[in-house]
Amino acid sequence: MIDVLALRTLVVLDSVGSVTATADSLGYTSAAISHQLQKLSRYIGAPVTERTGRGIALTPMGRELSRRGSELLQELEGLETDARARSGEPRGRITVGGFSTGLRGVLVPSLPRLKTIAPELSITNIEDEPDELIDMVTAGRIDASLIFDWRESLPPLPSTLNSELIAIDRADIIMHRDHHLASRAQVTRQDLLGEVFVSAPRNGVCHRWLTALFDTLNAEPRVEYWAMEYDTQIEFARAVGALALVPRLGRPHLPEDVAVVELDDPSIARWIYLVWRSSMTSSPAIALLLEQMKSVAEERAGA
Repeated sequence: MIDVLALRTLVVLDSVGSVTATADSLGYTSAAISHQLQKLSRYIGAPVTERTGRGIALTPMGRELSRRGSELLQELEGLETDARARSGEPRGRITVGGFSTGLRGVLVPSLPRLKTIAPELSITNIEDEPDELIDMVTAGRIDASLIFDWRESLPPLPSTLNSELIAIDRADIIMHRDHHLASRAQVTRQDLLGEVFVSAPRNGVCHRWLTALFDTLNAEPRVEYWAMEYDTQIEFARAVGALALVPRLGRPHLPEDVAVVELDDPSIARWIYLVWRSSMTSSPAIALLLEQMKSVAEERAGA
């Protein structure tokens, strides 16, 4: 019988296009990926990959195995999920991905509740960027993940994934308490024109979110400082008077010398979703995880 890991390796390779990306997606070394592909070729009696310059591509046999193998792997996972669902009790081990503030704001507070409700369910996590997390869920490396975008829409998802909205997370402008806008109850986009900002790295989701603030003004934010983490952005606000667009969910502790000023437009928010493979839809663990994270998000939004 064809080895399941070798078949999954081929399916992921077909999806991501390189041995290195396959290794990253599945959490193995490139040598281990090559070994699985060679093992599958030997078992089949025909090569499933071929060299193309410096890269690698699937042979016609490899493409056929990948197409049918993808369907079989989904059916196998669905069979396992349905079998677990018959007990009605969440159990086993699942890995949940997420971005830093989503993990801090939604997953972490859910863990004590989940431990009480489902003591036989074990949850681990991984942190990464939304695009990478979608690839990990698709490849089967993790079971579900929190992802987000700043618009009322999901990032493009493979047809094999399901999703559900967890929270609509508004953002505020964080600034030093001595900033000339700090005494305002609210600020508008017009108020922010020409102000110095600190932003997440260029072209990332959070940077696109900040840029979108100025779209209707046919302008761009004046970004002079760059920092990935919101904690660091807040330090820039304290030290040099820069403004930071910071979401509410999972917001780090704010020092006393910074002010939080609300944006006058509630649509400036990020939409946070949980995504999982369709083959796991009947999983009691996924259902409970979704329920508890939505509950935490609702409580914090009303706080």
